[in-house]
Amino acid sequence: MWRKIKVNFFTGLLIIVPVALTFWVLYFIINKLNLLLLEPIMKIFQIWLPDRVFVGLLTKVAIFFILLGLLTLIGFAARIILVRKIFGFGENILYKVPMISTIYKGLKEMSAAFLSGHKSIFKKVVLVQYPKNGVYAIGFVTSETTGEAQAKTKENVINVFVPTAPNPTSGMLVLVPESDVIVLDMSVEDGMKMIISGGAVTPKAYYGNTENRSDTFKKEGLQGN
Repeated sequence: MWRKIKVNFFTGLLIIVPVALTFWVLYFIINKLNLLLLEPIMKIFQIWLPDRVFVGLLTKVAIFFILLGLLTLIGFAARIILVRKIFGFGENILYKVPMISTIYKGLKEMSAAFLSGHKSIFKKVVLVQYPKNGVYAIGFVTSETTGEAQAKTKENVINVFVPTAPNPTSGMLVLVPESDVIVLDMSVEDGMKMIISGGAVTPKAYYGNTENRSDTFKKEGLQGN
């Protein structure tokens, strides 16, 4: 019996105390706002309204809306902080998951290292024969080669960044003759997805109709299985 009374008593406290504290805080804030803003706002309203009683009522209404605005701003700020904390917590979890952590870190570091605003330094997705002839690697054209490197080569060469999978923040810069570069129609984003997934994620076939895909590959010398 005494235990039930005790439990009910503390349950009542848990309900009443937060409500009472909320009203007390609001009362305190309203009183402070009245002390700070009542006279200044009344002086402003009295310029247009001679009736002091109406001015006092209007002033309190204005203070009420100011309070609502302040609470809304505080809530907005708290929400931003909460979202950032949740994002940080989720990010920490991703960093601890094998494979996913590598992909996430790669994407994040790649965005920071190679993206300026919304413009990527990568111009096109290409195929190059690397590390030896007959073996093709996905690469990203960064620019045309200039300066000494171009001056000492017989052909026009292209700067191609060949990233490693699944972490594309590392890789090799290769200078490939323009005639040996095979330009792909996939976007830079699709090429990056392909690299990070180790080829598990591939963009939709550029050739459209999959019924004619094998014929097209025969023409290109890329006969599928």
